[in-house]
Amino acid sequence: MSRSAGPVVLAVDCSTTGAKAVAFDAAGRTVAEARVPYHRTSPRPGWQEQDPADWWGATAGALAGAVRALGPDHRPAALAVTHQRETFVCLDADDRPLRPGVLWLDTRAGEQIARLGSARVHELSGKPPSTAPSLYKLAWLAEHEPRVLRRTALVLDVHGYLVRLLTGTRSTSWASADPLSLLDMQHLRWSPELVAAAGLAVDQLPALVAPGAPLGGLGAAAARRTGLPEGLPVVAGAGDGQCAGLGSGALVPGRAYLNLGTALTLGVHSPGYRWAAAYRTLASPLAGAYVLEALLPSGALSIGWFRDALSGLTGERREERLERLAADVPAGARGLLFLPYLSSAETPHWDPHARGAFVGLAEEHGRAEMYRAVLEGLAYEERANLHLLEQDTGTAVEEVVVTGGAARSPLFTQILADVLQRRVLVAREPETTALGAGVLAAAAVGLTGSSDLRDVVAAMTGTGAVLEPDPRPRAVYEEAAGLHAQLYPRLRPLFPGLSRLRGGTAGDGTGPAA
Repeated sequence: MSRSAGPVVLAVDCSTTGAKAVAFDAAGRTVAEARVPYHRTSPRPGWQEQDPADWWGATAGALAGAVRALGPDHRPAALAVTHQRETFVCLDADDRPLRPGVLWLDTRAGEQIARLGSARVHELSGKPPSTAPSLYKLAWLAEHEPRVLRRTALVLDVHGYLVRLLTGTRSTSWASADPLSLLDMQHLRWSPELVAAAGLAVDQLPALVAPGAPLGGLGAAAARRTGLPEGLPVVAGAGDGQCAGLGSGALVPGRAYLNLGTALTLGVHSPGYRWAAAYRTLASPLAGAYVLEALLPSGALSIGWFRDALSGLTGERREERLERLAADVPAGARGLLFLPYLSSAETPHWDPHARGAFVGLAEEHGRAEMYRAVLEGLAYEERANLHLLEQDTGTAVEEVVVTGGAARSPLFTQILADVLQRRVLVAREPETTALGAGVLAAAAVGLTGSSDLRDVVAAMTGTGAVLEPDPRPRAVYEEAAGLHAQLYPRLRPLFPGLSRLRGGTAGDGTGPAA
């Protein structure tokens, strides 16, 4: 870490698994960081919830830890937040949560998706009907917990919730709120039509501002809790996927970002609004522009699931041990395929019932082949998504910048290069998502000497390792990818029945009325 003195910006990344606070200098180098984890709960199959108090407690704790690590020679200049998208909380008139927050991973609203999802909703919101958008889960609450929505004074995304506690303001970035699927994306404002479909009124939602806009100064209580100076500028951020793209420098044609987090998000920059089933359309951190993004919810989630549930390994460095085993398995995993739909299928199938599968299991297959099949299955999904993005936009992607925790895996990143047949660049800064928020904060206060976001991106971002596709496994991966593409269409008729056997909540909307 750099220890040179000078001003820094602080970025909070409040993710599915915990909150990180990272301080960056004007060159985009990490000066200090801290992380506080938390957990999610699943009261029923398909339900995914968190206590919003954990978001704030972890954020405040991480900020305090980063401030302690900074020392006296660094002056915080601004703060910005990035966050897990689609997750929301319902607050009463005294800012108290009325129920646990509902996560982006939650799949309870299958009935509402089937009934409310339409081409009209897609065109307005930029989001194909699927399990991720909050609109359908809010509609589920309106039907099954109506007293909660009647008592709700404010529905907030995670960014808006943290901003409320940091500054006291009732506002959020439109690049943070748009995954709720309540915005008219062409005009970047709340859509009365979509808000009504969710069972809400516009006055139950926060004010919208552009990403990078000032939101206010840090309040006295938050300053005491974090150790930051009262009045510190708090700057509007963006969702974690968009910030990962910003932190990887993916603002130019021919470059895509692939965030290897809990979900895999593959995105490209778009100067104008467009919508299609091949992707979901999001507001870019570059105000007025857009991001076209493919979503695979069970990304690193699949890796962690296999490690914890099936690997049989205990102790530390289990993923490194699995990597060594899988590296000795030839490309194609000896005829084993993995369909990585542990929670649902988003891009391009948008199927809330879809679930994962190993196909081709034989007695010679062990954990090494299974783990390699998991990594290759994720890569085949991204290959298909990349081709769809290229076809719809008419722009070839020449290189992919990978970010996120799984980007530290030499085996996985090389598999991606070989399967995608594209140059893969590893982002220089491991905390690329936080860096994207840091870039927004830096532009707002002129940390690099410029307030132009593109200039700040050039000054603060960069890439490290470069992985070229190996031509030797190309034929194997071409054949395996073709077989993998047939799995979902052939298994799709089975998924609704499997969903019913699993407990029914993914598709029948059952739950307690309130």
